[in-house]
Amino acid sequence: MNIKALIKKIFGLNRDPIEDSKKYWYEHGFTSGKNFACYSAYAVDGNLPWLVSVGDDVTLASNVRLLAHDASTVKVGAHTKIGIVKVGNNVFIGADSIVLCNTRIGDNVIIGAGSVVTRDVPSNSVYAGNPAKFVCTFDEFKELHLKNRETHPICNEHKWYEWPSASKEEWAEMKEKLKDTYGYL
Repeated sequence: MNIKALIKKIFGLNRDPIEDSKKYWYEHGFTSGKNFACYSAYAVDGNLPWLVSVGDDVTLASNVRLLAHDASTVKVGAHTKIGIVKVGNNVFIGADSIVLCNTRIGDNVIIGAGSVVTRDVPSNSVYAGNPAKFVCTFDEFKELHLKNRETHPICNEHKWYEWPSASKEEWAEMKEKLKDTYGYL
């Protein structure tokens, strides 16, 4: 072990911030079902994690926030507003989305990237925007993208998380395939 690696080990600099956060959330009452994937160290409200729960097969993309409090109410002389945030099963919440306190998200839901979810989202739906609004049903979204795979490029030489390690030639090939359209991994 080189000196740099030894110093990192001694001072705990090799720690994974997302795993550290998850440990804290679970120790403080957060609950999740199986197959919970989280790509943000600040996804769950660190002040009130026991008010946040997610179901089975939930993915929180990078920089998602599930907030169980709203401190803006203090500015008008009230106490901090708090409420439960409950995310159902088979839910994807896109990057940089915020789910505000006292919000329930049903099963089979997709929240588009950058959305601000201000009220309950029913099951079997796709919502996006600020504030998040209904886009289509979950089944319509599924049907559209399954059909589009027949006419759009599929770049499946690697798993999605392996692409940064692909060769420059493979990157160029992917860019060429996608120059006038979108595709799938």
